[in-house]
Amino acid sequence: MTGGRPSNWRRGLAVAAETNSQRRLDVLIETKLHAPVARSEWIERPELIRGLADATARLILVAAPPGFGKTTLVTQWRSSPVNDKRFAWVSLDRGDDDPSRLWRHLVSALRLACPEFDSREIILRDFQAQAPDFGRTVLPMLVNQMAWLPDPVVLVLDDYHLVRERSCHDQVTLLLDHLPSSAQLVIITRADPPLALARMRAAGEMAEVRSHELRFDPPQAAELIRAVAGVELSELGLAELVERTEGWPAGLYLAALSLRGHSSPEVFVRQFAGDNRFIVDFLVEDVLSHQPEEIREFLIRTSILGRFCGPLCDAVTGLADATAIITALERENLFLVPLDENRQWYRYHHLFAQVLRAQLARTEPGTVAALHERASAWHRASGSPDEAITHALAAGDADGATELIAQHYYAYIDSGQIATVRGWLRSLGDGQAAASPLAAHAAAWTAALSGDPQTVRRLLPVMEAAGDAGPLPDGMRSFRFSAAVLQATFGFGGLGPMREAGLRAVGLETNPASPWYALAHSTLGTALYWTGDLEQAAAHAEKALFTPDAIALVRMQASALMAWLAVESGRLTQADELAHAAEEIVTDPAVGLGQAPQSSFAYTAIGAVLAAQGKLDEAQNELERALRIRRKWMGLSPWPTVEVLLRLAPVLADLGDRAGSAALLAEARQVLNSLPDGADAQLARLAQLERRLAHRPAASPGEPITEREREVLRLLQGTLSLRDIGRELYLSPNTIKTHTRALYRKLGATDRHEAVTKAHGLGLI
Repeated sequence: MTGGRPSNWRRGLAVAAETNSQRRLDVLIETKLHAPVARSEWIERPELIRGLADATARLILVAAPPGFGKTTLVTQWRSSPVNDKRFAWVSLDRGDDDPSRLWRHLVSALRLACPEFDSREIILRDFQAQAPDFGRTVLPMLVNQMAWLPDPVVLVLDDYHLVRERSCHDQVTLLLDHLPSSAQLVIITRADPPLALARMRAAGEMAEVRSHELRFDPPQAAELIRAVAGVELSELGLAELVERTEGWPAGLYLAALSLRGHSSPEVFVRQFAGDNRFIVDFLVEDVLSHQPEEIREFLIRTSILGRFCGPLCDAVTGLADATAIITALERENLFLVPLDENRQWYRYHHLFAQVLRAQLARTEPGTVAALHERASAWHRASGSPDEAITHALAAGDADGATELIAQHYYAYIDSGQIATVRGWLRSLGDGQAAASPLAAHAAAWTAALSGDPQTVRRLLPVMEAAGDAGPLPDGMRSFRFSAAVLQATFGFGGLGPMREAGLRAVGLETNPASPWYALAHSTLGTALYWTGDLEQAAAHAEKALFTPDAIALVRMQASALMAWLAVESGRLTQADELAHAAEEIVTDPAVGLGQAPQSSFAYTAIGAVLAAQGKLDEAQNELERALRIRRKWMGLSPWPTVEVLLRLAPVLADLGDRAGSAALLAEARQVLNSLPDGADAQLARLAQLERRLAHRPAASPGEPITEREREVLRLLQGTLSLRDIGRELYLSPNTIKTHTRALYRKLGATDRHEAVTKAHGLGLI
C-alpha cells in the first residue's frame, strides 16, 4: 500500500464495487394488512358510523375492553356508504413492538390502499438500515408522500395495546404532530396509549369512542340474537340478558350462539349468571359441548396459534383435513377471523382464543409444549423464523430457540430489528446465555451492537471456553473465532487486546470464501492503524477490501481505513478516491448503512481528505457529522470516536476555535487514559496536537502563509517528491518550487525537514 501500487488498489476498488447483496430479511406479513371482512350478523351502528365519518380530528381513538366491537365498528365505517375515504389497515401483533416492523407494515398497508403511493420501496429501504433514523428521515419522508396523495386516507392501527416499546409511541406522536390534513390515524386499543392525549383532546384534535358508546341496548341485542340464533326473546328476558351482560357485545354474541337450538330460551336466560370473568368460560364451554369431539379438540389445540392456515393446523394437530374443518368453522361463525382475501390465513377472536387456551391448560396440560414444538418446526420449514422462535420459546425448547436465534439474529439486526432480537434473548433468560455458548454468542454480539459492553465482557468467557467447536449457524467457524473477532471489532478492553484479538481472528479464519474472513482482516487492520503499525494496517485493509465475498460494511470500513493511510503519506488523489468509495457505499439506500454508527468511518475519511486539501470549513462539516453519529451510540467502540476527535481538533484550531479544539482533545485524553493498554501511538498523537495548540499563540511567521502554501506544506510532511506534490495539486513543478522557496523564507528554514518541524511548532500543520 505505502509502496504505491495504484493499478492494484484501483483494480481492487472496481472488484469491490460489484454488487455483493446479502439477502435482506423480509418479515412482512401481508395478511396483517387487510381489514376484517364484514359479516351479515353484524349489527349496524349508524349513529356511531356517522360520527366517525364526520370527524375531522387527526386522531380517532377507539378504546374499550375486549369484546366491545371496536374492530367491528371501524370495519363497518370502512364499508359504509357514507364513507368516502380509503383505509390503510394494519392488524398489530406482539412482533410489531419494534419500530422497524411497525412502520414497515404501515407503509406497506398505505401502498396497498393507495397504489399511487409510489415511494414505498424508497422508504422501506431506508428503515431496513441497521440503525434507521425515524425522526429525521423515515417519518418526514412518509408524511411528505402522504401529503401528495390526491384523496383522503385513514390509517388504522388495530390492537395498538400490543405495542409497548417507548420509541414506537414517540414516533406515532411525531406522525400525529405532522399528519397532513387529508389523513387521519385510527387507533383501536384496549388501553389508552401513552400519547399526548390530553393535549390533543384540549386542542380538539382527537375524537373518541369508548365502551359506554359501544354497549348494546335492548333493541340492538334483540337484533343480534335474531341474526345469530333465530330466537325472539320476550321483553323481560331480553332486558335481563342485557343487564347480566351489561350490554357487552361479545357476551351477547356468545349468548346468542348458545341459544341456537336451545329448547327453552327464557329458561336459559334465567339460568345465565356470573360476572364477566366467568361468562365467557360458561358460554364457550356450552358452545364447545355442542361440537363433535374432533372439532372441539381441533379448536382447543390450535388455540396456541396467533394465526393459522390449513397446513399449519395439520402439522400441529396431526390431522389431514384442517382446511375442511376451518371452512366449517367459518360457516358456523365460530369466532374465526379471515386475515386475507383468499381465505387462507385466519385467527380466532382474541377473547375466544384466550378461553380456548385456558381449556387446553386445564384439560391437556401435557400437550402444550408438544403443540408449540410442532408449530415451531412448521414455521421453521416455511421460512418464518420469528414465529418459529416464538413457538420454540413457548415450548420451553431453549436449545431449539437458541439455534434459531443464532441463525437469524444478525439478519434481523442488519434490517433494523434489534429490539426483536433483544426480546427473544430476554425470553431465553440470562441462565441460558451463561450455560449455552451458542446463546452467549448471539447475546454477546447483540449486546455489542446495542452498546452494552458489560454484557459482552460477562459472556466472552462462556464463548472462549467452548473453544474450536463449530461451525456456528451464522457461518462463523468456531466460538473461539467469534470471541476474537468480536473483541477485535469493538475493542472494549483497549487497543492492545483489540490488536491481539484481531491477530487471533485472522489466524483462525483462513478461508477467503467465508463472509467473516474480510471482517477479521478489516478489524485487525484498523487496530494496527490505531496502534501505530501503518504498513501492516495497509496490508490487512487491502486484503479485506479485495476479498470478493466481503460484505458492503467491511468494504466501506476498509476503504475508509486506506483513505486515512493515504492521507498520512500525502497521497491525496488516492485518498480522495478511497474516501468517496466508502461514502458511496454508505449513501447507497440498498445497503442500508446511512444512519448506522459504522458510517462514521466514511465521513471521517472524507473530512480527513478535505482537511489535508486545506478545505477546512468543508472538513469541519464532515467530521462533525461523523462525531454526531458516534455520539448517538455512546456505548459502542470508543476508538472511531477518538479518531474523529483527533482529526476534528486541529481543524477547529486552524479555524480559530481554540476552545473547541481543546475540549475535543480533553475528551480524547479521557478515553485514552481510561483504556491505556496499547494506546501509546494514540497518546503520542494526542500529545503532539496538544503541543500545537499550546504553542499556537506563542509565535507566528513574519509573513502570512497563503492557503496554497499551506496545502504544499501539508504534503511536504510525506514522502512525495516535489514533482509528485505538483501532480496531487495539479500544479507545475516550477510553481511548486516557487511555493517551497516562499515557505522556506517565511519559516526561516533551509530545507524541507526544518520547514516541517518549524511549521509543527507554530501549529501550522
